Amino acid sequence: MRTPEDFMRLAFDLGRNGIGRAGHRPFACLIVRDGEIVGQAVSASRDGNDPTAHGEVLAIRDACGYLGTRDLSGCDLYTTCEPCPLCVSAIWYARISGLYYSYTLEDCETIGISTRELVDEVRLPIKNRRLPSQQLLVEDGKRLFDDWRSAPNFIP
Repeated sequence: MRTPEDFMRLAFDLGRNGIGRAGHRPFACLIVRDGEIVGQAVSASRDGNDPTAHGEVLAIRDACGYLGTRDLSGCDLYTTCEPCPLCVSAIWYARISGLYYSYTLEDCETIGISTRELVDEVRLPIKNRRLPSQQLLVEDGKRLFDDWRSAPNFIP
């Protein structure tokens, strides 16, 4: 039976293999259920010009496709670096049961990668954020979501 350390070493190997490919960074992730790897990925945000293609997000997509569900309860996530706020959100929505990581967000700051500004921004009420935002058509939006809630196939 593999240990958590064994899975983390496999994530390191995946990250190292990613470094060898043009544009990849060592942000790699494995998703494990009952001792079996059900999803894996390395960050493709640089080479794919997709700022959301983080290793954790791609591994979650891989595991969801493999398992045929968006609920990854019972799965553990092994990632080479502490997840950023984007990845924490994806992990939360996927209902991952356990998280293992090595490098920290503070460690990333020492090499010029920081999410501190993002975290500070998200903590602000939306009206105080730097991105200009305006709420529109509130009643129309309410009707849309009321229609969804009353649909026979409604699943939140």
